[in-house]
Amino acid sequence: MTMSPNEHQEQIGNLLNSVKSLMLATVHRDGSPLASYTPFAANGDQSALWILVSDLAGHAQNLAGSEQCSALVIRDEQDSAQVYVRERLQYEMGAVECSRGKDLWEEGVTALRDRHGGLVDTLTGLSDFRLFKLRPRSGRYVVGFGQAYELTAGSLSVIDHHLQGPTGPQTS
Repeated sequence: MTMSPNEHQEQIGNLLNSVKSLMLATVHRDGSPLASYTPFAANGDQSALWILVSDLAGHAQNLAGSEQCSALVIRDEQDSAQVYVRERLQYEMGAVECSRGKDLWEEGVTALRDRHGGLVDTLTGLSDFRLFKLRPRSGRYVVGFGQAYELTAGSLSVIDHHLQGPTGPQTS
């Protein structure tokens, strides 16, 4: 059954709403990679993600030093019919640090608080926590075998096109 781009966009919205944390990849100054996870919230128009990270975790310093990062939002294994095609969103992103007391700070903290509760207020009261707005530069949505889609640049959920690749057994 072929789905319309609007139906896929709705599925993407459902995934972003149901999964509360993302896998985050950043790079240390020496070029070595760092992978971890962090809770997130999407902004109102679904054009960016908010994250609140501690300097103690390393990601905050990495993002402050290089705005490049990659994020993965993925359906839990227990909720997936097949481990090889877990529903997922993968983004290449640019990070912007949001200064305390500014409009973006309030917008991001509000989105995170609405999603994750009052602990966000405790964390924002700690001086080592930084707020970042992650803006997608490119993205990919995978929902099954032969069902991979390139997202429109700058969007978390708008399908640009269906990715097509070779099919059949690979020979070497």
